[in-house]
Amino acid sequence: MESIIIGEIKNSGNRIDVDLTVSDGLKKYFNNTHFFAEYSCDTSDVPDSVAVMPVLLNLLPFSWLADCIVWATEVDSVFYDAVMRLKNGFRELYPDLKLGGTLIAAKRIDNRYEPQREAMALFTGGIDATTTFLRIKDKKPILFNTNGWYQDEIKQDDVYDADKADITEIAVKNGVEACFVRSDFATFISGGLVGKTFLKKTKTTWWFGFQHSMAFLGCAAVAGYHYKVKSIYIASSYTMGQQFLCVSDPRTDSEIKCASMDVIHDGYELSRQNKVRAITGYCKETGRSVRLRVCSFNDHNCCMCEKCFRSMLAIAAEGGGDMKEYGFTFDGTLLSQLKKFLQEHIVDLDGAHVVYWYDIIARMKENYENMKHKEVYDFLKNFDFEKERKRYLFRYYRKNFFRIIKRKLFHN
Repeated sequence: MESIIIGEIKNSGNRIDVDLTVSDGLKKYFNNTHFFAEYSCDTSDVPDSVAVMPVLLNLLPFSWLADCIVWATEVDSVFYDAVMRLKNGFRELYPDLKLGGTLIAAKRIDNRYEPQREAMALFTGGIDATTTFLRIKDKKPILFNTNGWYQDEIKQDDVYDADKADITEIAVKNGVEACFVRSDFATFISGGLVGKTFLKKTKTTWWFGFQHSMAFLGCAAVAGYHYKVKSIYIASSYTMGQQFLCVSDPRTDSEIKCASMDVIHDGYELSRQNKVRAITGYCKETGRSVRLRVCSFNDHNCCMCEKCFRSMLAIAAEGGGDMKEYGFTFDGTLLSQLKKFLQEHIVDLDGAHVVYWYDIIARMKENYENMKHKEVYDFLKNFDFEKERKRYLFRYYRKNFFRIIKRKLFHN
């Protein structure tokens, strides 16, 4: 049986390094057999059986797909007892996949403690995370942010610098702490090859369907132990009733337990529009602004992508006025910016995305009297997205016909 051996846990005070020994049949699935996680907080008090959590929570879903053994010297006893329930959560998500594999630990260590902090919240500054923060604000949660796209070493990164600056500012303004981790968790496994080999029967990917929340929560467990946290909150990405094959799900996230920490998958009962309503409601009630960060892999909100526009329109539907108060800065009016987006990027509004826009337009109609941007609804209510998208594609193919043919002939 193929295997992965987790080597010595090297904890240098704020950084955890682990080398893996991977059997020959599995080596092709690893871009790197070295794993690291570097924290902005102290980790010297974290025992090896907890410090192993970041790499272990990445390896376990892989081992279930590949039907291999993961060997570890020490594992937290509470987490070890939760592994089978976690695996069963994955089986509920993917009933058509045969999930094998096993975890073998030489020692199971009891690391339970008396919690000193109520909560830690995974935090990006986006709509989901901000809603969860506002819901548990009275618990003074530690804001925990992850960046896992590094490779062999940590290099200067404008996106990370911007995230850190903005989240630190939010923490200071709200009288809470922030903690950051940089890691290679998103790059050390070859997600593309894992998907091609094991996930052909599913409509998901390794990162989206099996890894990302496991990676986030594994890293959070280390910081959570340092702060002696009771609960780690991860905001829901989707809503009860939506059927997406996403690893971040109440059936998986909520089964993760370590030492005296549990995980709460928060806000699953709320739609995205409900969450925006909570944010705009907070701004109206307190007179405070909430600067959102929704633009993925960017150091600011670009205000010209589908995600930025979906967020701005949702805010407008709830009666939000000045978009700068929510972190969106652009020249001109919201309507002029919208028209420009639809002219240049309507191709991005495929069937998977335009449904959210229809929901937002419906909310605009419902809340029209309270809207500050009534002209936006007046424009959108009769806009034919499917027709305009077809027109865009027709113009694109007509303009680029010979280049497309040449490319197809060349690649064939």
